[in-house]
Amino acid sequence: MDREERIKQGALIELAKREFFFYCQLKAPDFYKSDRTFLVNLCNGLQEFVESDEEVCIVNIPPRHGKSRTAGNLVEWCLGNDPTYKIMTGSYNETLSTMFSKNVRNSIQEEKADESKPVFSDVFPGVKIKYGDGAMNLWSLEGGYNNYLATSPTGTATGFGCNLMIIDDLIKSALEANNATVLENHWSWFTDTMLSRLEEGGKIIVIMTRWHSEDLAGRVLEWCQNSNKKYRHIKDKALLDPARCLMLCPEILSYESYKDKTSAMGEDIASANYNQEPIDLKGRL
Repeated sequence: MDREERIKQGALIELAKREFFFYCQLKAPDFYKSDRTFLVNLCNGLQEFVESDEEVCIVNIPPRHGKSRTAGNLVEWCLGNDPTYKIMTGSYNETLSTMFSKNVRNSIQEEKADESKPVFSDVFPGVKIKYGDGAMNLWSLEGGYNNYLATSPTGTATGFGCNLMIIDDLIKSALEANNATVLENHWSWFTDTMLSRLEEGGKIIVIMTRWHSEDLAGRVLEWCQNSNKKYRHIKDKALLDPARCLMLCPEILSYESYKDKTSAMGEDIASANYNQEPIDLKGRL
């Protein structure tokens, strides 16, 4: 790179340290485009939440629109800015939670191979995985202790406390979404296991595709409202205007693809998954 390019990259790196959206954009400029307003709003909303006195944030956006990717980036950005931070993530099962953890850990460890492509250590120099303490689902940073744990409803959270808890897409099928026992088990896991792991002043982020009014996102919303908790709800529909066939992000999901996908679903599931409008199904298991 020439001098001008290095100066420009240096400015972007400094901006990425301070602004979460620009960190995401630095990592994946082809996905986190400035004209994708919903992603700008998602990233800004998450940063505002983390820096506020709000206790809970619920994120409901359509499938394949970057929910989990952004959650992983948020973990990196928070740990980069504060290596003493302790984060716990909960996913559908141990395989997915371990994959989430591994992706974050590998991103922090990534070595620079291309001068023009910034990596985590460019933005947060000196923040490293502690030597000998980098297991896939539980690891620490240099100077920290047990900074990250990945778990699931079938995993363990015993002995681990966190400042930030992220629960990512617990439901993976309509069959589960329509099973009262599964929904109740998710709520019990959240209230009986996960909440006890939250440190004083800790924060919770629930990231979900909606399925049902009593899915975890719905129950957490109700819990926040009934207990007067300070919360934030980030919600986007895939179909913004049916009359004009206007989509949230046509590059990610065109109107034609949306119709093709949702026509094969039941109306209730399509409404919940893509437009955050749960319509409870009859004949629950």
